[in-house]
Amino acid sequence: MDPIKFQNFRQQLPILLQTCEEISEVFGFTLSESLILLHYYKWNDYALNEVLASQEDYDQILIKSGAKSAIQYNSERICPICYSNQSEINLSCGHSACRSCFELYLGEKLKMSSFINCFFLGCALKIPYSFFEEHKVYQQSYLLRLSKDFRTTFKCCNNQDCEYYIQNQPLNNIVQCLCGTVFCLKCEQGDHRLLKCQQCVEWVKLYEGSVNILNFINQGKFCPKCNQFIEKNLGCNHMTCRKPLGCGYDFCWICMDAWSLHSKETGGYYKCNKYNDEQIEEKNKLKVDKSEEKRLIFYAIRYAGHEKGQQIALKKKRRFLDMVQKQQVIDSFKVLLRDSYNYIIQARISLKWTYVYAYFQKKQMPMFEFGQADFERYCEILHDLLENEIYIKMKQKQSIEQYHQKLLNNFNLAKQFQTRFLSEFSNQK
Repeated sequence: MDPIKFQNFRQQLPILLQTCEEISEVFGFTLSESLILLHYYKWNDYALNEVLASQEDYDQILIKSGAKSAIQYNSERICPICYSNQSEINLSCGHSACRSCFELYLGEKLKMSSFINCFFLGCALKIPYSFFEEHKVYQQSYLLRLSKDFRTTFKCCNNQDCEYYIQNQPLNNIVQCLCGTVFCLKCEQGDHRLLKCQQCVEWVKLYEGSVNILNFINQGKFCPKCNQFIEKNLGCNHMTCRKPLGCGYDFCWICMDAWSLHSKETGGYYKCNKYNDEQIEEKNKLKVDKSEEKRLIFYAIRYAGHEKGQQIALKKKRRFLDMVQKQQVIDSFKVLLRDSYNYIIQARISLKWTYVYAYFQKKQMPMFEFGQADFERYCEILHDLLENEIYIKMKQKQSIEQYHQKLLNNFNLAKQFQTRFLSEFSNQK
């Protein structure tokens, strides 16, 4: 991967705010109104100045842009989402919402834009900059999103929480951000360095076009020992059929064999990731007629397993990192916990694409499968340690200091096996 120049998005904020202050000074707007108007005119301050200079009444343009509400609503102080009367968030249009509903609404909307309409259906008022100045708890997320909206032509990192963008155009499409995220500049997928972008597109079409696969993925699985129905709620593939309804059996979510077989001594991961068409119907209870579809489903199940693990880890990330900050441990351990958790999300992305690579090879590759099995094993060990040991200890408010060296060792091992495996087969592409 080529060396890349990065800049922080937040460095763009002073430029934006200075432009807004100049508009406010000339035309008598608040900073919030100038910001919404500038966004409405696609950040073209010259075009905005020309329009404003030719008008005497600014109300229409303020209403049209969402900087001002056309109607002042008589709020009943009832949340329009859950209908509770605990309305703690109030906007200038007169609408109110309870804090929990507002935070869910804001969290989803900030993924797409910093210019967010009022939560009341049909109200076009944009939530103003001044609101986030008053409510500091939301300010950092808002300012990061605002910076990204201002510089939409910049290529930003795939990690939504990352503050960096790429300043130059590297020769290689697969790049690594300063935050550790690896992604493709061309197709915006994750770390698919063993594959061409076109192969990723072909895979997505095959994957999403198979009803058999989607039906299987959208449901849970049955415990291979007691037949109890189980849904996946942890990121790692080590599953336990929980008592009292379940039997306590530990098994692998991917191949459905006993988890005790998944160790270096038993060669469990090598058997788990090695293509076996009999396993599809026998273990996963899928009825497939064509051998090519069997092959597709075999690799799709493993791709989906890592994608599900990645998604669950992403959902738990904020909670995990918040708990880390509250721990009475040295700063270097906190950094390690954060980096390990971020790494495991990236590792899941890398792993899922290795199964796509194997699918397109159309042949058995013993050396590839051995390398993939090692990478997968150490990824699972690290994820299991983070979720099933450290996270549980933090929830129970117990000390986690004893895990420092163990986590460091497993983190370094996982990275070493990933680097060695992907480098070797990237050179053969």
